[in-house]
Amino acid sequence: MVVHTGRLKVLRRSADGSEQIIRMLGPGDFTGEGSVLTGRRPQDSAVAVDETRLCVFRHEDLERLVREHPEIGLRMLATVSTRLFDAEQRLHALTSRDVESRLAEYLLGLPSTWEAGVATVTLPLAKKDVASLLDTTPESLSRALKSLAGRDLIATGPGRSVAIMRPERLQELVDEV
Repeated sequence: MVVHTGRLKVLRRSADGSEQIIRMLGPGDFTGEGSVLTGRRPQDSAVAVDETRLCVFRHEDLERLVREHPEIGLRMLATVSTRLFDAEQRLHALTSRDVESRLAEYLLGLPSTWEAGVATVTLPLAKKDVASLLDTTPESLSRALKSLAGRDLIATGPGRSVAIMRPERLQELVDEV
């Protein structure tokens, strides 16, 4: 599946029914290539975050397309390699960083608007989904937000708005490990 418009969250459900967000997809991103390449049944699910249009390929059609246009296969390989790098980074962060530093890195990676030395970001997902993406619980995420706000590193605004008051200090949290 290739996302044409909108956003998808790719998630994995555990035996107890809990969900872990694996990644977010936007226009031009794709998922499902693993089952085409390995023949295995996918373990992930995709859920639309907002109104989303997809281009869905049958396995045979995608295989034929890649054979006829190898550059498509190379671009897919580059994307999958980036995903692997990101997954390895996430695993490292999970095993070596606390929730605050993972949150700091996440906030610094979001698109921001700047005014008077303050970067403002908007969480693209509900806080429970951000928590899942950061491999933590909503309660731990709330504690981390409050802790960063208590040290005047961020200020939470209305809705999903977060002002990064001291981006350089937030970056130091990321770099400490």
